[in-house]
Amino acid sequence: MIRINLLADRHAKDRLIIQQQLVLASIIILATVVLCGFWWNWKRGDIATMNEKIESANKELNKQKDIREKVKEMEARERRAKEVLEAIDYLKLEKRGPVPYFDNLNILLPPEIWLTRLSDNNGSMQIKGYSFSNTAVAKLMKSMEESEHFVNIELKEITKAKLGKESLNMFTVSAMTTLGQKIAERKAKEEAKKAAKKKKKKK
Repeated sequence: MIRINLLADRHAKDRLIIQQQLVLASIIILATVVLCGFWWNWKRGDIATMNEKIESANKELNKQKDIREKVKEMEARERRAKEVLEAIDYLKLEKRGPVPYFDNLNILLPPEIWLTRLSDNNGSMQIKGYSFSNTAVAKLMKSMEESEHFVNIELKEITKAKLGKESLNMFTVSAMTTLGQKIAERKAKEEAKKAAKKKKKKK
């Protein structure tokens, strides 16, 4: 009778299966490590690229900040220069006083009009006189409006009057000289600055 040892064969098969499974597991682990390595290198490249972009953006931002600061400095200098020039113009006009305006008004005055009173209060002028017609008064006001020396011309009053046997028109015209306008604008700016300073102090 011949006996065959099948148990040894079964153990050999089991070992072979285990070895195959170990080899397969090793291959899977190795493949996973390789894939992780590729993924990590790819992500590291992305991170490096992103860092370069961030660094470049920060450099550009710093350049923009420097440019903005320079622009602010230039604007501040321009404002100061403008204020100085305005102050010089204002002083020149103030030094001249109302005389140029009176001279200009004398040139504009129609022959049908003669003045009885001419007053100036910080550039606010009041003109009183007589005329032979309403047309002459209108002509004077139009000439003043076209002149560069006067603004805000307004007819305050016009009434009939007798001067001897003559029937005349007695009128009152008010106007603002360009000097007066500049004085008013300067005062308004100063008041606005004072108001702004008060608001800042309150805050």
